[in-house]
Amino acid sequence: MTQKLFKHILLADDDLDDCEFFSDVFKTNFPDVKLTVSNDGKVLMNLLEGPPAAQADMIFLDLNMPVLSGPQCLEKIRTSLELNKHIVVIFSTSSSPSDIQKMYSLGANYFITKPAEYNDLSKLINKAMSLVSQTDIKQPSFENFYIKL
Repeated sequence: MTQKLFKHILLADDDLDDCEFFSDVFKTNFPDVKLTVSNDGKVLMNLLEGPPAAQADMIFLDLNMPVLSGPQCLEKIRTSLELNKHIVVIFSTSSSPSDIQKMYSLGANYFITKPAEYNDLSKLINKAMSLVSQTDIKQPSFENFYIKL
């Protein structure tokens, strides 16, 4: 199986500190991959729908954002013929079983709870990127959906 090469990742998160934290980890671990950050769901959807449409290899999506929430964005992505093939990793402060179950049923590929520590975030992002790059499975079984350290 060939490993997928990532060229462009999108992060949609309204918490500026979390975006900076994520960007720092990302630039350190994946310096050759473009990272585009949007701070609300509507901006994310505008980027994806274009023109020009953003060709993202993966989207890290926060649940609670202004204008359009993470679940609303995920529903739009999964019901769009042009966008439904995007890999979506939920990136949230929530670890609620009901949120995890809802995002799985809406078609997210993986779910990560935001850690407080830089090294933990680095490990989780690396794990998500590795899982996505090594599998052709659109959505794993529910037991493998929630990425933990």
